[in-house]
Amino acid sequence: MPESPAAADRAALLAAPYVALTTFRRDGRAVTTPIWAAVDAGRLVAFTNAGAGKVKRLRHTARVTVAPCTMSGTITGNAIGGEARLLAADEMPRVWRLLIARYGLMARGFALYDALRPLLRRAPSVGIEVRLDD
Repeated sequence: MPESPAAADRAALLAAPYVALTTFRRDGRAVTTPIWAAVDAGRLVAFTNAGAGKVKRLRHTARVTVAPCTMSGTITGNAIGGEARLLAADEMPRVWRLLIARYGLMARGFALYDALRPLLRRAPSVGIEVRLDD
């Protein structure tokens, strides 16, 4: 039996090396950012700077869309809606493990820098988890 279009979109998104995360401002305007994302039980997990605009927008509304994209943010597939949540600090080791498994040495470098951030008097990274709509 052929795969449904929604299932094909979901599979393409979960396999994509970069994901365009779209968050929404209070006035409803969309802001799209390309990010790395790893898959954890059908959900996407990612990291971002604690001071990033997307963190502020996610505190306002959890509604997001995600789509596969290129490193520069060019959308390469259909967007899927979802709900995002900011992760607690104790969930970050899981996020880093998943990202390192997917992206290797480059993600390991980010994780190391993140571990050193308190010594540099900088806030550690924030994790994001996206539950995709069915």
